Amino acid sequence: MLEARKAQELLVKKIAACRTRGFLPTELLDLVEKIYTRQLEARDQANVPAAEAMTVTDALQQSQGAPLVERSRFPFDRDQTAKLFHEFLGFLPASIPALAEAATIISKAVADGRLDLDAAMQAHLNGDEAWFSGWAKETPSAPRTLPMLVQAAMTPSLERAALNLASRTDLTKSWPHGHCPVCGSMPIMSDLREKEGFRYNICGFCHAEYHAPRLQCPFCLEKDMAKLEYYEAKEEPGVRINACKSCKMYIKQTDFRNLDRRALPLMDDLESLPLDVVARDKKYKRPTLSAWGF
Repeated sequence: MLEARKAQELLVKKIAACRTRGFLPTELLDLVEKIYTRQLEARDQANVPAAEAMTVTDALQQSQGAPLVERSRFPFDRDQTAKLFHEFLGFLPASIPALAEAATIISKAVADGRLDLDAAMQAHLNGDEAWFSGWAKETPSAPRTLPMLVQAAMTPSLERAALNLASRTDLTKSWPHGHCPVCGSMPIMSDLREKEGFRYNICGFCHAEYHAPRLQCPFCLEKDMAKLEYYEAKEEPGVRINACKSCKMYIKQTDFRNLDRRALPLMDDLESLPLDVVARDKKYKRPTLSAWGF
């Protein structure tokens, strides 16, 4: 995970590249830039002492595939999350009309007590899409607004906790299981690193980056090369779809080793959004949404 200053410099470049290509509205890119910039600042300010003190899975259990900490009890900074939630909610009125409309509805629900932020935070920890589906009906113009806001607000302290917890295991050792060794969630992106092309998966929840076998499906662990395929596009140099015929799922993988580019996974994911269209046209599914709710 890049330190905040370097990540911010890279963010500016990647946002500029997205603006040039024009496949996302300017107002939406403005929102992403404001939220991501604030997240990078907040990560270093997050207060998660529980990450260093809590009991984690022992070495034997982890060797069998158990994560260090179950996602449902993952530590985070509650006060910072609440503050960032309101801050990010305040960004929405200047964005696209659908998000502005959703912001009005969510703000009113918070003000009159119908929306319990602590319940929303726990729903995100639990991966409880059913809880959020009720709110999706209340914001039909932008149904993913509430989970996006909660996830965005929790991300800085979840990342800080993951960094602290990572010191209790070895993420450079190849992890052969179909979930994150830190929290047990599925990966959102994959990178090839160093001249040997070591594969690192990026967790969709805590954003831990962990070494994984290169030639297998990151979800169902299929290793038969006849069932693993990939797709590339000239418009997306350095990024490709890795798809599995067994589970019909896919992940996007960056390989910038021969390009003058550096990885910033959450922005690489957004920047390569057209590849998701290609994958869906081929009837593949993605088990994790982007950090922006797409």
